[in-house]
Amino acid sequence: MLKNLNKIKIKEINEPFFIFKPETLTKDVKYFLNHFSGETIYAVKTNPSEFILKQIYKLGVKSFDAASINEVELVRNLFTKSKIYFMNPVKPVNSIKKAYFDFGVRDFSLDSNQELQKILHSTNQADDLNLHLRFSVPNNFSKIKLSKKFGVDGLAAERLLIKTKEVANKIGVSFHIGSQCMNPDAYKISINKVVSIIKKTKISLDYFNIGGGFPSEYYGLKPPKLESYFNVINKELSKHCLLSKVKLLSEPGRILVSNSMSLIVRVDLRKKKNLFINDGIHGHLYTAKEFSLLCPVKIFNKNVKSKLVAFDFYGPTCDSNDFIKGPFFLPDTIKEGDHIELKNMGAYTVTMNKNFNGFYSKLKVFKDKSKEN
Repeated sequence: MLKNLNKIKIKEINEPFFIFKPETLTKDVKYFLNHFSGETIYAVKTNPSEFILKQIYKLGVKSFDAASINEVELVRNLFTKSKIYFMNPVKPVNSIKKAYFDFGVRDFSLDSNQELQKILHSTNQADDLNLHLRFSVPNNFSKIKLSKKFGVDGLAAERLLIKTKEVANKIGVSFHIGSQCMNPDAYKISINKVVSIIKKTKISLDYFNIGGGFPSEYYGLKPPKLESYFNVINKELSKHCLLSKVKLLSEPGRILVSNSMSLIVRVDLRKKKNLFINDGIHGHLYTAKEFSLLCPVKIFNKNVKSKLVAFDFYGPTCDSNDFIKGPFFLPDTIKEGDHIELKNMGAYTVTMNKNFNGFYSKLKVFKDKSKEN
């Protein structure tokens, strides 16, 4: 049970902490469920916090994309009737065995013949496997490229799809256009590429998984409305007869949870336009540094009327690279002891802290009961 924010004394908290906004999560999840025409599979890696998972499940998301056996176990222990897709294309033998025999997982992804044989061997040549072949597609429109590590293409994809079809109970294909995709046409390009390969095999699919990539808003990154993504996807799928009876899947993560959490940090020192704060790249701000995903910021719990100026952030560790280049626009009067709210911090934050230098030892989250803004 999360404590309410209005029942805590901010000055007594030394660590950075999160504010969870359940109404925002409800709004964003419902919008996706009401507008996406297929099965919504939440990507657990985005934010595996139990309070997030439980609310998403309660709202109607009953399927989960797990990338590790620990995520599989987490979901199964929380929701015995959920459907789990083990969608990491490369998995250890023991993880496949445990997922299949202990947790009832039947859906696995792959992008190589080696992984196919591993899955078959690990499940004792099971005849109830639903196998999803990961295709390689362009990531040109995405802020975070995900095309180098996974995915099969061309003739190799055709051959592997045919071979997988021979042993699968149900067969599917999947792709990922990259994270934080800024152009809906990326789905059009990828759908057409994957369909062109499928046509050559003359295979009838059971599943067609368009992955994730749906974007959130960050500084300097204002994406098109989510509806425009769905319009492009639906229009493109309707052009292909071979997809007319196929079950459509998607693996949203960021778009569902990003807006539902804010991170509150404290200013421990100010040096001109550099703010030394009690969080950084070894904590919850890794993606801000690595991918320049700068969230909206404001002074927290304080009315300030001074002009806004651009700041950069330094984290609390002894690592000189613990630095996040702004601009973070905050009041020119900001000083040591002030707190800053970083909005849209529900995605790829709580999973990234490393306990480096002894910081970030325990995650603190409070529920916002005030009017959300």
